Amino acid sequence: MMMTSRERVRAAIAHKEPDRVPIDIGGTKTTGIHVDEYIKIGKYLGIDTELPRCYEQFQMLARVEEPVRRWLHSDVLQLENLYETWGYRNSDWKPWKNTAGNTILMPGDFQYEIENNGDIALFDINGRHVANMASTGSYFERLANPPLDLSKEITMMDTEQFKKSVTLYTDEELRILEKRAKLMYETTDYSIHGGALKGKLGTTGIFAGHPFTEWLCILVSEPEYAEEILGAAGDMAVKNIEMYLQAVGSYIDTILISTTDFGTQTGELFSPAVFQELYMPNYKKMCDCVHENSDVKTMFHSCGSIRNIIPYFIEAGCDILNPIQANSYRMDPAELKAEFGNDLVFWGAGVDSQTVYPGGSPSDVRNQVKERLDILMPGGGCVFTPIHNTQFDVPAENIQAFVDTVLEYGIYEA
Repeated sequence: MMMTSRERVRAAIAHKEPDRVPIDIGGTKTTGIHVDEYIKIGKYLGIDTELPRCYEQFQMLARVEEPVRRWLHSDVLQLENLYETWGYRNSDWKPWKNTAGNTILMPGDFQYEIENNGDIALFDINGRHVANMASTGSYFERLANPPLDLSKEITMMDTEQFKKSVTLYTDEELRILEKRAKLMYETTDYSIHGGALKGKLGTTGIFAGHPFTEWLCILVSEPEYAEEILGAAGDMAVKNIEMYLQAVGSYIDTILISTTDFGTQTGELFSPAVFQELYMPNYKKMCDCVHENSDVKTMFHSCGSIRNIIPYFIEAGCDILNPIQANSYRMDPAELKAEFGNDLVFWGAGVDSQTVYPGGSPSDVRNQVKERLDILMPGGGCVFTPIHNTQFDVPAENIQAFVDTVLEYGIYEA
């Protein structure tokens, strides 16, 4: 029997076999479509995508409209936050011509200057210079962290001051989100995904307000301080989760708890024992809050090789893992399915976004998708999507091959 998208995703994330493998392209902040790629898709399809809205300005993600979503056969619809990046509110859209020569829509708060070398300097809502885009680039890169100065002592933050710096949802925002979620739920049959939580939450990889290199040193040299700050961040995250779920918890199926990359191509960013001691307890607080107050499933995103910390994700209460970067060390999908398939839903691994997806032929895409379906399909527990976002350089024919192959070979027997 043919399922609706919502029924299909709900079955898959409950480790049941639906009618076919659910597809997600463009349904979350970590499975999105670059705005230039979105325009390319519109031209490929011969449809008018109008001026696409770039709702997430760090990854340059386009808001996916219904004609494209239908072509993708995507089963997931994202409940966007009102603010996604650098404090910009996604409203009062204004046209902007990007470095590829495409005219797109950016938030009314979007502020930039062209530098002497042609690069684009980006300013946040408070007017601070926070990122640059090269004159020939496709992304805004955050300004580099200052190099670690070993001659100076690290400045420790006051826990209470840190808590005050964390942005919580306002009543107005929650009312708008509730109204949007209810409308999505009642007027579509998509599975609704709750986007990443608002706020500067240290447990989710903001490194508690410290520069990246400094924070890595703190994890080893000042574990008590790190534990205190991460605990404070976890407490504030729980407050946000409680308010968010009160507003939209009855409408969404999944919530993105963490977007931190804990892995590199060759291994974890730091010792798994450090993750277990300092990060896992706070993720557990967050996941417990979700599970105690709703039926929503928790999603964790981490690129790279994270094999050694996956058990701690599970212990913390992670239900769904994304993106399964299969071409990094010890992240073979078959091994992960065998070892963790009873505990985790794999939301990803459909095709390698660094190799086959942008650089292979449609036949190459088709072959890899078939291989991954054979691995991940049995018993449900998978939502099929490319590894991370669909970037600006993916041939539209390869996207077509991905979707067509899932529709042909991702069918479960009745």
